[in-house]
Amino acid sequence: MAKLPDLPTELLLIIASFLWSNQPAKKRLLETSINRQHQPLARSLYRERSSVINLSSACKALHEALKAEKYRFVSIHGHNSAQKLLSLLRLIRVRPEIGHHIQRFHLRLIPFDKKVTSVSYEQLRSLRTWAETIGVVVDDAVLSSALKYDDYKDPDPGVGPYKHDKTCLSILCAMMCYYLRNVKEISLSVSLGLFSIFPDQLMSRRPKSTWNQCSVNPLPNLRSLALETDQPEVRGGDCMDLEDIIRMADVVKGVSEVYLRGFGLRVTFQMTLSNHFLHSLVLQDVFFPPGKISVYRFLESCKSLASFTYLRTDNMADHLRHSLPSPVRMQRALRNSRKSLKTLCIYCGPKIRDDGTAQFLDTFGRFHCLESLWVDAWSCGWAEGDNVETDVEIESESNFLEEEPTPASAVRLIHTLPPSLRRLHIDGPIDRIYDSLRWFANHCRDGMMPRLKELAFDDLDSRIATEKLKSMFREAGVKHCKVDKDIVMW
Repeated sequence: MAKLPDLPTELLLIIASFLWSNQPAKKRLLETSINRQHQPLARSLYRERSSVINLSSACKALHEALKAEKYRFVSIHGHNSAQKLLSLLRLIRVRPEIGHHIQRFHLRLIPFDKKVTSVSYEQLRSLRTWAETIGVVVDDAVLSSALKYDDYKDPDPGVGPYKHDKTCLSILCAMMCYYLRNVKEISLSVSLGLFSIFPDQLMSRRPKSTWNQCSVNPLPNLRSLALETDQPEVRGGDCMDLEDIIRMADVVKGVSEVYLRGFGLRVTFQMTLSNHFLHSLVLQDVFFPPGKISVYRFLESCKSLASFTYLRTDNMADHLRHSLPSPVRMQRALRNSRKSLKTLCIYCGPKIRDDGTAQFLDTFGRFHCLESLWVDAWSCGWAEGDNVETDVEIESESNFLEEEPTPASAVRLIHTLPPSLRRLHIDGPIDRIYDSLRWFANHCRDGMMPRLKELAFDDLDSRIATEKLKSMFREAGVKHCKVDKDIVMW
């Protein structure tokens, strides 16, 4: 079979005409073969008909794949994002296949806090009839409020437009969800108040069965839900209620991964449900406000977590650091997921050592399925005091061994790591556990950790000690042993 560059120029022109034509390739071949005016081209084309048909089919398939890939990930953010969302809705209404292509959707919506709103009265009025055809209800009161705020007749220009704006944005979100039948991941960067009414909008358009239970899933393929706020300086009164997350998961049904960032969490109800739906939970820069029903109850209700990550970065405001969760309490709250948990990351940072009553992690022996573990030295009591690291590099092995002994909690943790572990990451100054790591390397060689293949830790004060540790673990069968100082998101 001839290669494409080897074909005659006139044949390439005909192939190009096939690709741009709306008619099937076989029909074009037939028309050319019976046309007496193009017999030379027809004979050449007839000889290469299989190649032309295959090329045409491949190009059509590629064209369809590129169209799907173009809208596979959609992100709406920046200035006037509500109008961008409205434009996307109108585009999908004209071309419904775009909604079918979207699998990952990122949306950043923030209600205006001034006299203006994101959606005008005329836009909302035109949306009303359209929204009702897909089951999204726009009340008369919402339409009346839009007219009042457009004319600036509200006596309280601060609160009224803000609440109305949240309602309009939630309506837009609910309408968008109607068209995202194949979406698998949704990332929402919104105000907490907007998210709290978002599940209500989804619930309001779902028909109910005879048993008074919702029977239609508005997002049947959704598996991952990420919620974040761009207000890192939130106060305790603006905390998200975990009930909203459970309600959202109850509406969607298929969510198994939840990522939360940048706000407080609280529980204002008695935990009676078992969260079997949740398999992966990531909490980044999340604080637990005091005086509320314990958030640890929520972790206890998770029965089948496969991955849990708590990560505090430098972006958290200083006045919120007193509300950081306790590492050991999080570990205990995960006891119902011990049989399923494979990935665990707990990073609270050096601030934990400021609390004299802090309890440290001491054992993971009961986590029999754990494969990846990421911990920081402060949560394990390995850096309880100051001046652990010095500016003088210790090059003598004998001098290095004169450091303070390993804390008992750290020794117990190292001695009780489960044999299922494949990946271990230790962050923070680990000079105090040098002896424990050497003991660990020797016992890995003896078969204590037969599956351990990757180990990462911060550099020690002694370069000699660091290289010796890496060499010992390589001899024990660990393929990747690197010094890693960056916070890793698993």
